[in-house]
Amino acid sequence: MDALEEQLKIDKRKIQTSVCLQLPIEMTTYTLPKNTEVYIRNVMEIFLDECHQSHLKEYLNFCLSELLTNAKKANTKRVYFKEKGLDINNPEDYEKGMENFKMDTLTNIDHYLELQKKAGLYIKLVLRIQADKIYIDIKNNSQLTVFEKERIQQKLDSVQQYKEMDEVFKNVLDQSEGAGLGIIIIILMLQKVGLTKENYQVFSDDDETVTRIILPCNKVVYSGAEMLTYEFVNLEDTIPILKESFDQANKIVNTDGPLDRNALYEVVRKDLSLALLPFKDVLEKDKKCFDLKKAIAMLSDYDLKFIFSESNPRNRIIEGTDFFKEILRHSRHVAYYVYTLYKNCPVKEVIGQDENYMYLLGLFDSLGALFLAGASKNQIDYITELSQQYSEFGEKILNIFLNRNASTYVTMVAAKRLGFPRNVYYDLVGWNGLSLVPDTHKDRIALLHLAEMVDFYSVGMVDFYQVEKLSLKLFNIADEKQFAKIVNDLREGYKAEHGEY
Repeated sequence: MDALEEQLKIDKRKIQTSVCLQLPIEMTTYTLPKNTEVYIRNVMEIFLDECHQSHLKEYLNFCLSELLTNAKKANTKRVYFKEKGLDINNPEDYEKGMENFKMDTLTNIDHYLELQKKAGLYIKLVLRIQADKIYIDIKNNSQLTVFEKERIQQKLDSVQQYKEMDEVFKNVLDQSEGAGLGIIIIILMLQKVGLTKENYQVFSDDDETVTRIILPCNKVVYSGAEMLTYEFVNLEDTIPILKESFDQANKIVNTDGPLDRNALYEVVRKDLSLALLPFKDVLEKDKKCFDLKKAIAMLSDYDLKFIFSESNPRNRIIEGTDFFKEILRHSRHVAYYVYTLYKNCPVKEVIGQDENYMYLLGLFDSLGALFLAGASKNQIDYITELSQQYSEFGEKILNIFLNRNASTYVTMVAAKRLGFPRNVYYDLVGWNGLSLVPDTHKDRIALLHLAEMVDFYSVGMVDFYQVEKLSLKLFNIADEKQFAKIVNDLREGYKAEHGEY
């Protein structure tokens, strides 16, 4: 196995995690040597495989190569104009500079690539699946000039007059910047797979030029996974509970004398499945309740003894796999992290909820993963059988569902079925898609996102660049060193309070 294959094997796990959690995958280069371009293309192919869009590889490989080259060329143009003492935003200078740009840079490309690197001009590929769309972004930190914007728009406007590739080569003759063939061919290729020029975007954002291709997710696969989710959740009205956790709660409610509600609360608040139990009864009386201590207080001793008993038909006591126990640990970590982050947030007045709400939000954010990890044999057999009706996509749908990819769906559906208020289940599912979250919820969900990323980062599942900027901004985190310190402080705080990690 060569070095590239070995690296791709390592990266595949991270790509799978990123797709599962709907986090961005990012690669940056300054000079785009051939081996780097090959590596980037391979990463995109793995990404498309994980998104179940393998059939688009051939088309997108051309698009990717063309857009990477365009981004590199745009950066080269900036250093070329600077070296020639020309203002790239001046019409006369622009025209003068473009006369010899192509020939000068082709004959001395290494020189200009070195200047790009020294100037910190990068080319970046960002891949992401979000909701029902796949985004492929090629970025470079050179703002588009007015002339470049006009030229791109002209090419986009002209696409409709071409039906086949040979027509493009016959009619597009401008050679000053590479003829603009690439843009037109990309659009034609997208049209061949049922897309339009609206799936191709060019815009400026934070001193970057972004060229974006937007693809739909595989509708059959993802609608199938959604259908399985509803069937899975509605099949059983039980909650999987780890036996050792259940035994602790059961012991407290079955002691002689008055029931120690504080002791029960301290046990229940540390276990996601136990914390769910009181709400089923309480939400029938108070549909807006999302306070664990209040929920326990609203129930009688008799109610609590039954809720935390083996005779309660909603309790499915299990020994639990390592994965199931890991989900419980993750939920405890996130609950503690988001609670602590909230209490120390410089702008917590914008969050809109208190620390107890945030704690429960962190605890319940793993609801979908818990139900999947603790699925009964009956549930697994049922959804396996259902998935087979999708013929060639059945295995992919089942794979998505069983490997945590569907946990967000399950969280949403399960929270609805349990009767939680609408604002709660919307808050629970937005942490890995902040751009889609309403502005009124953004800061609160950004805090939850930060807590989730702290835990994933601490075990090497994600990288710093994958943390949303909005979340970092809440604590004025400027670099990875600052973030790593917060991660370490939170880990140490958790260990000190809980005696374990």
